Amino acid sequence: MTTDLTRVVDNLTFEQKETLDHYADQLQKLIDRLVDRGGAPAQQLKNLLNGTWLGHPLHPVLTDVPLGAWFSAALLDLVGAQAAADAAYTVGVLGAVPTAWSGAADWDNLEGEPRRTGLVHAFLNSTGTVLIVSSLVARRTRHRSLGVLLSTAGLSCTAVAAWLGGRLVFALGTGVARTAFEPLVEEFSAVAPASAVDEGRLVPAEVDVEGTKVPLVLFKQGQSVSAIAATCTHAGANLADGKVVEEACVECPWHGSRFSMVNGSVRRGPASVPVPVFEVRVRDGQIEVRRQR
Repeated sequence: MTTDLTRVVDNLTFEQKETLDHYADQLQKLIDRLVDRGGAPAQQLKNLLNGTWLGHPLHPVLTDVPLGAWFSAALLDLVGAQAAADAAYTVGVLGAVPTAWSGAADWDNLEGEPRRTGLVHAFLNSTGTVLIVSSLVARRTRHRSLGVLLSTAGLSCTAVAAWLGGRLVFALGTGVARTAFEPLVEEFSAVAPASAVDEGRLVPAEVDVEGTKVPLVLFKQGQSVSAIAATCTHAGANLADGKVVEEACVECPWHGSRFSMVNGSVRRGPASVPVPVFEVRVRDGQIEVRRQR
């Protein structure tokens, strides 16, 4: 079955991709308008939903609630525990709301194939949720057989959506930190002359680790020089091409994520994973760095 699903996803025609892209554009513009009109509170809510406070995306954590509740409910239906099954389906529906919000927050900044796959993922999950809500209505109006049929159909939709969610992460790399596989800089290495780093300006640099270049960005504030990985953990943009904003933060040039130049923490999403931080020292007029331990 999974092979057939993979073929369907991989063999979309140009017209089908164009149609999905059209709807994705419209939906992303709507989400962006809502965030812009909501001002700072809306941006804070989006940060919360992106998982900037968690250290990785929030959405995968929340998906366990509706999926776990609904699959448990299906088993309870099988053993005839009607009241418990109905309660579990209700818990799943309640959990689906913040799960959908967090998914939309992450999806808003996707492009290309991940964006198209994410749109189908969201459509199937929405369809599944509507079917399960309809099932609850049928159950409470004494049409239990219809309710079981509707919930089975809804659960089937969410199962396919869950497969697509796995594809998004494990096949397309969505949500995986772009610095996850960079080699560690374990020993101090020279990256730039101290005289080349002007105060208040982002300075690109790199360090060679056994033939692999690790990009960095340097920032001088007063007499202190900070160094963080230059690869945005969200989508891989070069942070050295960004700009300095409030409180010694660098803003990503692609999607506006903000990282502290001091400790690498995420100050604004859509990024949720901090960037690696490097220890800095000046020796013989050269700035030397190593990965912070």
